Amino acid sequence: MPERVRVTALFKRKEGVSKEDFEKYWLTEFPKAFTSLEVVKGKTIIYEQGQVNEQVHDVLGKAGLPVAPYDAQAVIEGTSFEDLRDIFTSEEYRTVIGGQAKQYFERGGLIFASNVCTLADLRI
Repeated sequence: MPERVRVTALFKRKEGVSKEDFEKYWLTEFPKAFTSLEVVKGKTIIYEQGQVNEQVHDVLGKAGLPVAPYDAQAVIEGTSFEDLRDIFTSEEYRTVIGGQAKQYFERGGLIFASNVCTLADLRI
């Protein structure tokens, strides 16, 4: 039995949106909006997000490694997929996040859902 479940979502910056505007939204506005949702407060254990490191991305690509063509990532963990589904299908999420997302993200992001269990924590 997994300790928790995780959904990782990858997003592309919408064509025509500047990097500066995208970063401002993604790093400042989105996390405030997402974590303020009542449905998120009761169903999320961990929320993390990241954005592409273009220098590392380019180095890896030039080294022949496959790199994902995305600009941003969100990781959401909960105790069940039902809880995470409830977030994404809620009217609150669709209204607040859905309306904003159309302005900044291309359609067709990628979602990966997984069971998670910590086998080793190697932090010292």
